[in-house]
Amino acid sequence: MFEVPAADFSLQATLTSGQTFRWTFHGEWWYGFLGSSVVKVRQDDGCLKVEAADAAVTPERVRRYFALDVDYPAILSSIDVDMQVHHAIVQHRGLRILRQDGWETLASFICASFNNIKRIEGMIDHLCQAYGRPVALNGFRGFSFPAPESIAEVSERRLRSLGLGYRAPYLRQTARTVADGALPIEQLRRIDYEAAKRALLGCEGVGDKVADCVALFGCEHYEAFPIDVWMERAMRYYFRHRTITRARLHDYARRHFGPYAGYAQQYLYHYVRQLRSVRGRA
Repeated sequence: MFEVPAADFSLQATLTSGQTFRWTFHGEWWYGFLGSSVVKVRQDDGCLKVEAADAAVTPERVRRYFALDVDYPAILSSIDVDMQVHHAIVQHRGLRILRQDGWETLASFICASFNNIKRIEGMIDHLCQAYGRPVALNGFRGFSFPAPESIAEVSERRLRSLGLGYRAPYLRQTARTVADGALPIEQLRRIDYEAAKRALLGCEGVGDKVADCVALFGCEHYEAFPIDVWMERAMRYYFRHRTITRARLHDYARRHFGPYAGYAQQYLYHYVRQLRSVRGRA
């Protein structure tokens, strides 16, 4: 076990904000994956306690995954430009955007299309059980995320049987595209956002929202601004009674929030979902 300083960070908010689907809370610990390595993490007094059986899980890798190496105050300052996002930041301060594996993020958000989080998690779990590698840590048993080469060889019928439904052919074809090298997913981090999004939109089953999710959560393009029904609700604050189109929302968000618009998106997304949840219990 080792410790990683984690000032101004919320593990809870980060892992429950809809950007990842492979973390599970047991007792006092979060269990999940850094790449193919299973880890357990707990936050205590401004630091993360981390345990892993794989020597590849180092403090530096943990810092990078949880974005503990960014200039977080500067990011928040750049997006804290109106009262709505200010309230979201105050409510959920410490939320950060994870640096996730590009292929896993792409496959996960293809599964996430028109789906709720519980079903997404179940779908991905079935996929990993069927084609991932079994791993264990302190009684926790899980499976690594399948490589694109593995999914590319699976029949559409088999993928449908795992609960993917109409997403099955999209995932299979995209896996083939990645496995063949036609979409060098990890290289998308090194090109500009617009080019990365165009490349992602060329994949089967990838529309505007999925492309932006992958660009933001899997490729470190922080100007990406994923828009779904939750974000349309959040953005009504800025448009009041004016007509909203997704193209208009994208343009406005990038101008209004700047190069870290994706951080504003994540705060607003988590804020409106949590607010709706609280009102639903009232």
